[in-house]
Amino acid sequence: MHAVTGGGIDAECAHDPLPLHPVSRPVPQSLDWLDGHLAHCAELMRQERMPHALLLHGEADTGKRRFARTLAEALLCSSTQEYACGTCHSCRLLRAGNHPDLVVIEPEEPGKAIKVDAIRAYIEAASLTPQIASTRVCILAPADAMNPSASNSLLKTLEEPAPENHLLLVSDRPARLPATIRSRCQSVAFARPGAEVVLAWLQQQDAATDWQPLLDCGNGLPLRALRFADGGQAEVYRELLSAFAALLMHQAYPAALAETWSRVDSNQLLEWLFRWTLDLLRLSSAGSGAMQDNALSQAISGLRETPDSVKLVTLLGRIISLGQGLEKRNLNYQMQLEALLISYAELNA
Repeated sequence: MHAVTGGGIDAECAHDPLPLHPVSRPVPQSLDWLDGHLAHCAELMRQERMPHALLLHGEADTGKRRFARTLAEALLCSSTQEYACGTCHSCRLLRAGNHPDLVVIEPEEPGKAIKVDAIRAYIEAASLTPQIASTRVCILAPADAMNPSASNSLLKTLEEPAPENHLLLVSDRPARLPATIRSRCQSVAFARPGAEVVLAWLQQQDAATDWQPLLDCGNGLPLRALRFADGGQAEVYRELLSAFAALLMHQAYPAALAETWSRVDSNQLLEWLFRWTLDLLRLSSAGSGAMQDNALSQAISGLRETPDSVKLVTLLGRIISLGQGLEKRNLNYQMQLEALLISYAELNA
């Protein structure tokens, strides 16, 4: 079982960044937009009504894992405060990363499945009395990485929860979890924070950084923009967007682009392609004023014809299928990418 006590899950890193430069900027302890969720859980704790299992779900890089860690610390703290005091024996163990009553279950390697042995080991431990705190907390992230056997094993403990235990399931893609698991957890949805809130928070972290380009390439997600600040992704984003616009205007060759783009992190590239295609669909249906990416709007201002909306919808489906094929590792990525880019070049054919 890949379990870490008291640490290992502080930053929300569900998707690997582009392989450019190492990321060293730490995620701050305080995420302002989580205060409402924290206050609600604090009230549940005060009333001794905290559910056995919470499903924390929403977009990646919105702070779900940080929230899970903060809530776990509050549940394990031995003081009477609503939040972790930071000074009791339990809090000191958490800070040292070796609290015996905090279990973190995650894949052994990024992108791999969580296997049944990890769940079974937790269930066995959950039958025992907590060693230090009054409860035991398990953070399962990402919960949607469980294989079918692991999901079935977890379902049994959700149906008959062990006393003195709390499960915090973290997921960017809750639809991938069996409905039987989702129905037995109390859902906590993490919405994307507003643009003004995100920008103000980022400026508090570093007033000297120009955060808007990082938010543009990070899809407006705060922790992603923070992670991108040290990785050079904004420059990569601009280069790819420029090449994409050239492709649409028949000024670039799909084969050459596919060869270059196949060396870019595939998850990130497909996310950007999906966003650009959605923006082209907005252009097709409502005009350039409906587009959300100003840089893309300016880059394709020379397009002679508006892209065909039916073809764009088809392309959105193909991007999703390509991403699913990558997860199963059963395709020639560069060849499929080239075929996709050829379709973009033929949008107005």
